[in-house]
Amino acid sequence: MPFSDQAIDLLREAIFAYAQVSHGNLAYGIMAVTFLARLALFPLTLRLARSAATHQAAMARIQPELSALRDRFKTDPQRLASETRRLFDREGISMVPLAGCLGGLAQMPVLLALYSAVSQAAQAGGRFFWVRDISRPDVFITLAATALTTIAMMLGPQPAADQKWVLVAVSAIMTAVVLSKMAAGVGLYWGVSSAVGVVQSVVIKRQLARASA
Repeated sequence: MPFSDQAIDLLREAIFAYAQVSHGNLAYGIMAVTFLARLALFPLTLRLARSAATHQAAMARIQPELSALRDRFKTDPQRLASETRRLFDREGISMVPLAGCLGGLAQMPVLLALYSAVSQAAQAGGRFFWVRDISRPDVFITLAATALTTIAMMLGPQPAADQKWVLVAVSAIMTAVVLSKMAAGVGLYWGVSSAVGVVQSVVIKRQLARASA
């Protein structure tokens, strides 16, 4: 059996095991395992955030020199690329932050396995407060998960200010559309994951602010 299938089976069984402890409530199992998985990834998330903040600060430091190079060699793209590369080498800055890219990729197998496990487990159905069957979509869970996702995006690393609200709006619309067609159990996973992301963003911002003080 491939490792990915083993990971999915392990997470799915963990969901069912916690559900048994919670009087057979599968929704609680989904939320608990999602929370624990995101919590386990937090050290890596914090490390990636620190790396991104360091790279962003370095880019801000050399921005005046980059602007000067663009003005000076705007008619000579080859020379501009060469001088830009030389500037990055001199300042010890990577043009492509590989640590952040690789770190993000390292989390993907866990998150994909968790999503697959939740999707499979949710098909077993069950009640959750007002939701009669978590294997079917629920509009209120969709709205709550969409709101939490939007807040998480607003608190997370942002691109240029003029792109911020466009990306947030597009993400909110896509999240709502996707979750409106998926099991409420998946919506619970999505909402809990986003809620953890909100808390993590606040913690990370405070730690970065303390480190730079």
